[in-house]
Amino acid sequence: MSLKTEMARFTAGLKKADKKMALELEQPPRGTGALTQEQFTKKVRVKTWNIDGFPGVTINGSYSKTAHILMLPGGAYTLEPSERYREMAEYFAVEEQVKVTIPSCPLAPEYTALDVHRYLVRVYSWLLAEYPEDEFFLFGDFSGGGLALSLLQELRDMGNLPMPVRTAVVSPWLDIALNNPKIKIMKKTDPILPVEALKEAGARYCGPLEPDHPFVSPLYGNWDQLGQILIFSGTDEILTPDCELLAEKAGKFKGTKIIYKKGAKMLHNWILIPSKETDATLELIFAFFLEEALGF
Repeated sequence: MSLKTEMARFTAGLKKADKKMALELEQPPRGTGALTQEQFTKKVRVKTWNIDGFPGVTINGSYSKTAHILMLPGGAYTLEPSERYREMAEYFAVEEQVKVTIPSCPLAPEYTALDVHRYLVRVYSWLLAEYPEDEFFLFGDFSGGGLALSLLQELRDMGNLPMPVRTAVVSPWLDIALNNPKIKIMKKTDPILPVEALKEAGARYCGPLEPDHPFVSPLYGNWDQLGQILIFSGTDEILTPDCELLAEKAGKFKGTKIIYKKGAKMLHNWILIPSKETDATLELIFAFFLEEALGF
């Protein structure tokens, strides 16, 4: 583990990151503006758009490939994206020369999962029409990872839109109710995620849906015919037990290949920490998308 990651763990514990997140989930800040056009580096071209009253941004470098990443940021379905998502998007656009789209999804408690899914299908349909030559890849972390996997299942069931070529998620929230009994054990090693506050935030996001509905808990959905999916989680986070459970079931899925990589001693959603582990993870994700890594 790198020094930066060790320091992040120490700081998270010292500053009681879980309690801070619990407070933010109770009173989520709005208007943070981390993804506004002027915040992006001059090295990328920025296109802003608006669908159903919700803004989004698509960026690309100078010599873009046809690969196009639809990035779904985490935040427990409640918090606005931080500047770290802008930095990751810029990495993919500048260093890897692909397009990246980040939609500003409706957030709980103002909106529910039904609103988010309705919006994302509209966004995806618009992107397919706007960029007909592009190949689309799904990338999400934390709640964005859960949302990406739920969206995959919805697109398959709809049957009238092309599926993303491949999907990669980091620390996905697979069961909105966090029912896995192993989570109680993992709480001792996870200094970031507040279990009870997440359960309350998840209930607000569900709205009229039951907690086992695949729109909010993709773990309980149909996993057939979803293509190739790369999943990361850390050994020291509460979301790992459900990732392990999914990986155990993966051999029975038809038309779906799941590659699960567990980061030893890694914290929840470590890609938000600039570190060598993060760099390696993002490189693996891009290689997976473009089939450049051995073993994929």
